[in-house]
Amino acid sequence: MHDDLGAGVTSIRLYSELAKSKTGNIIITEVDKISSLADELLNKMNAIIWSMSSSYDTLENLVIYIRSYALEYFENTGIDCRVIFPDNLPHLQVTGQVRRNFFLVIKETLNNILKHSKASKVEIVFRYQSDKLELNIHDNGVGIDLNNIRQFGNGLQNIKKRMQSIGIEFLIENRNGTLVTLKGKINA
Repeated sequence: MHDDLGAGVTSIRLYSELAKSKTGNIIITEVDKISSLADELLNKMNAIIWSMSSSYDTLENLVIYIRSYALEYFENTGIDCRVIFPDNLPHLQVTGQVRRNFFLVIKETLNNILKHSKASKVEIVFRYQSDKLELNIHDNGVGIDLNNIRQFGNGLQNIKKRMQSIGIEFLIENRNGTLVTLKGKINA
């Protein structure tokens, strides 16, 4: 994330300098780019603050943050996103490491949907039963070629490692699109 922030600040500075050197209507493009980069940088900073703050170390806060992130992420993309979760989640403490890894995996999964799936819908469903959280992320896109996972670079391997490090099972399958399932105990 540190690299993302550094690159974001550098881009904002460069576009600012470029905008200062231009006049007329051309400057609007650079100013729009600066605004977009600043918004993106602010979102990354908020994610860092959220992942580091122990005041958010509950299952309910994790679910609410993921819901908010997913809905905003797919806004204006042409992908309809629905997030479903139980009304009464148990009040469980969740460590910062678990919260951060869980969020990064979801962020990577949503990015893969946007880049590769050609989906028009994605549904994110949280369930909690028998002391385990189950999260399903299901899109209606083209599915994933499980025999050619290399096309996704290190993303899927990183997801597996992150989930293994916190004791969460990770499954990915074709089911009228792609279905990603994360399942396990997440309390501290």
